[in-house]
Amino acid sequence: TSLSCAPAGTPSVSGRRAWPSTWPFTPPGGPSRREQERIKNETNFTPHPGNQKPSVVFPLRYFLVHRRPQDTFPRRVFPVSKAALSCPNNDLSLEVNPLSQIKTDQDLTSGNLHRNIWRLALPMILEMGVINISQILDTLWVGQLGSAALAAVTISITIRWMINSMSNGLGIGGMAVVARRIGERDRAAAEHAAWQTILLGLIMSLVLGVLGALLARPLLMFLGADAEVLPLGLTYLRITMGGLFTLILIFVINSMLRGAGEARLAMNVLFLATVVTIVSEYVLLFGWGPFPALGVAGSAWGTVLGFGSGVALQFAVLLSGRARIGINLRDLRPDFPLMLKIIRIALPSTVQMTLRSSSRLVVVGLVGLYGTFAMAGYGVANRLLLIALIPSFGLGNAASTLVGQNLGARKPGQAERSAWWVSAYTAGYMAVAAALLFVFARPLTKLFDPTPQVVEIGVECMRIVAPSLLPVVVGVVLARGFDGAGDTVPAMAVNLLSLWGIEVTLSYALSRWAGWGISGIWWGRAVANAANGLLFAAWFRLGRWKRRVV
Repeated sequence: TSLSCAPAGTPSVSGRRAWPSTWPFTPPGGPSRREQERIKNETNFTPHPGNQKPSVVFPLRYFLVHRRPQDTFPRRVFPVSKAALSCPNNDLSLEVNPLSQIKTDQDLTSGNLHRNIWRLALPMILEMGVINISQILDTLWVGQLGSAALAAVTISITIRWMINSMSNGLGIGGMAVVARRIGERDRAAAEHAAWQTILLGLIMSLVLGVLGALLARPLLMFLGADAEVLPLGLTYLRITMGGLFTLILIFVINSMLRGAGEARLAMNVLFLATVVTIVSEYVLLFGWGPFPALGVAGSAWGTVLGFGSGVALQFAVLLSGRARIGINLRDLRPDFPLMLKIIRIALPSTVQMTLRSSSRLVVVGLVGLYGTFAMAGYGVANRLLLIALIPSFGLGNAASTLVGQNLGARKPGQAERSAWWVSAYTAGYMAVAAALLFVFARPLTKLFDPTPQVVEIGVECMRIVAPSLLPVVVGVVLARGFDGAGDTVPAMAVNLLSLWGIEVTLSYALSRWAGWGISGIWWGRAVANAANGLLFAAWFRLGRWKRRVV
């Protein structure tokens, strides 16, 4: 911000500041595009050369403004004191670069690092917990419809999550670009990148939705759906494929919000979506009042309605201008060079998530060779292990945002410290959680299934795998740190090696060749988890990600 005499060519004369101490105003993320247009119409608006950051020149007849962050336009005005500055013809001008003032309580590149970590992480942890609660309730309710219904929904959700893994990769690519632009204080570019990512998500959801609906039958049959399960699975899958755009867009847009530092808003969106999903599923599954009982179809419709409500809230907030990124119809026009950049960043993440999903299918197939009790015990143990991992996913998302924004602000040292501190917090939590899982494995397993054979298998799985969660959560956090930097190849390479090169190979070798039985599968997973964390730590420490250009 500068105070000078006008017109151009008149020698600049300095003077003391005459406006309130609260100037310059610091709205979250700077002025919206809509506000910039309004200022342009009333003032002499000139783009700052070279970087798209506008400068606004207020002639003397305009007032200096104190603006509250929640206001959409100046609310109170204060006249300039001419005595503060001596200019020819009393012609005073104030030049302001509003986008350089993006430094509010949401700024994550300065201030207390630990406070910034938890400001981001806590909403993200709650967000992950809310999703998990919805999935548990869905499983319990569908299970009341019978084993065929539960099997149909389980297989269909497996297919759906395989498809969703592609959208998660897209969200990571877009978030890396948005976080970098926010760190550079370039809100307009951040908005542009966000909307190009959303446009890609919409295109992807339409293509995958059509393909999923057409291939529903062969996919279900490939995963073992019998004559009783197949029609129920077709019903569920075709409904969710028809509404796939809601299931993809909610996660893509939330990734953009997290990249901009709006973790609490992303949490609120998923909280609303989860509440609507839970209520809708219960009403449509079992019937209530004027709503008939739809069974498996009710579960599918409840999911689509719930996630659709979340997408509606996201667009309402973006249109209102209350988020750090807003909406502009001009950004919806395809920007193919930027789209290709986002796809290049997203592609390795998409591949690594597909590798993770497919490796899980292979492991489930190996467990299935040992019978129904083995599958049930694995299912219980895996559910408990995933519940313990929920905070690490939230902390990992926080690391991704902090790394991206600090690199954008040209603070690579702060970016690295952020990732290591988040890793330390996550490892400390997991040390306690893993100890509890090890000690209380038996009573926890009995809560889900008291069958003795199931309990023994579940306890053995948890006690072998739980200690290995300590290094694996470090890998989770550092992988998200790579994603935030836009360097997504390391995560793909490490997961390819640890999941397929170690876990799948070792699990098969130990269980089938070495004669360890089902215990060999658990030891294969434990060794892969340890290798995953060590490989990520070693690669992250090299620091090449700091030089990644996004």
